[in-house]
Amino acid sequence: MDKKVYILDASSIIGGFYSKEYINIMPSSAVSEIKDINSKMLLEQIIASGNLIIEDIIGSDEELKISLKSSGDYMRLSDTDRDIIRLALKYTRDNYNVLVVTDDYSMQNTLKILKIPFRSIITKGINSIVKWQRICKGCKKEYDPEYPEDDCEICGSTIITKRVKNKRQGNI
Repeated sequence: MDKKVYILDASSIIGGFYSKEYINIMPSSAVSEIKDINSKMLLEQIIASGNLIIEDIIGSDEELKISLKSSGDYMRLSDTDRDIIRLALKYTRDNYNVLVVTDDYSMQNTLKILKIPFRSIITKGINSIVKWQRICKGCKKEYDPEYPEDDCEICGSTIITKRVKNKRQGNI
């Protein structure tokens, strides 16, 4: 038996994708993001046919936070994104062949860092890892991704999140 599982986000259902052959799993937070009537009807059909399991993982995402600290991605992820990634981590640890289906670029960047396979449905998807840095717009002081303030402690200017170009593709 092939232990393959698809972890779906809302964009997969909106794009009409789900596997008829393997297990599909989605957190309830992603289900709540599906608003249009056609996607809701498809979702209900998939659930009724037994092809989709709604599963939530309750707990800490310290592992995720630690893994993503250097990239700056943790702060860019929504709660739903984190739910999806926690499901992917759980099933990866349980020795499933996991494929996350998402068009979200921040989530794809995170999955690439965590070495979890993904695919896009509507968009092209990312090719390389992107690193993010919080920087003061005025004096250019660099801040930790978890720095809680929006204003610089030195000059008072706004702190922005900026994409940092990698010298070597795929490395952070």
